[in-house]
Amino acid sequence: MLTQDDYEKLNRFYEENRTFRELFQAIEKDHLSSLSKISHEIRNPVTLINSFLQMLAAEHPEVCTYRYWDDIMENMTFLRELLTDLSDYNNARILHKSETNPYWLLSSVVESVRPSLREQHVDIQLNKESAIPSFFIDGTRIREVLLNLIRNAAEAMPDGGEITCSIFTDGDRLFIRIRDNGPGIPEEYLPTIFDTFVTHKKDGTGLGLSIARTIAEAHGGTLSIFTDLGKGSEFTLMLPIVYA
Repeated sequence: MLTQDDYEKLNRFYEENRTFRELFQAIEKDHLSSLSKISHEIRNPVTLINSFLQMLAAEHPEVCTYRYWDDIMENMTFLRELLTDLSDYNNARILHKSETNPYWLLSSVVESVRPSLREQHVDIQLNKESAIPSFFIDGTRIREVLLNLIRNAAEAMPDGGEITCSIFTDGDRLFIRIRDNGPGIPEEYLPTIFDTFVTHKKDGTGLGLSIARTIAEAHGGTLSIFTDLGKGSEFTLMLPIVYA
């Protein structure tokens, strides 16, 4: 059996050896693809169990005072989110493109999250820095990326703050930047921040940013990060402008 020291050595080797990391990620993606298919089979009984728990709470409210009830419901929520993320991961490269205006898409996302962000004392701003053309993207997938980045930005500021969403083009490429004024991300986290199942959040699945990057790459684009400790982080989504 591997010891904690063994795991730490393996993790250091993983982070320092690029070839090994790429090979490991390729194997991991293959396993995740199989796992995500299994998740579809697990989803139905999990949904039923969750429904039964909600019915139980409605008919017998006293169960909510049970010592472990909150833990049960919290873990049930995590399991459902994990199953959703696994399914999203498997489908992240499957695109259904249509002519879409990214500015209107981003504007819609910003307005949809504004009320919930206000409750968290987080202000969100949208800056349109150039004319934005309509072109062919999978609007549903890109919306998923934007929601993920905005949610991450908000979670980085538990005491409140500001998120700035900027959108512009350089003629051939579209750029969307999501910036927060939180504490920033430690440098040692950056090499693996987009890797699957890597998370430094208490309730994270480690799939959100990996899915977001996969969707960007499926469009022929990129997802990158810049962080400044004590000042915040900025994720940049780049998409090539394709008219057909």
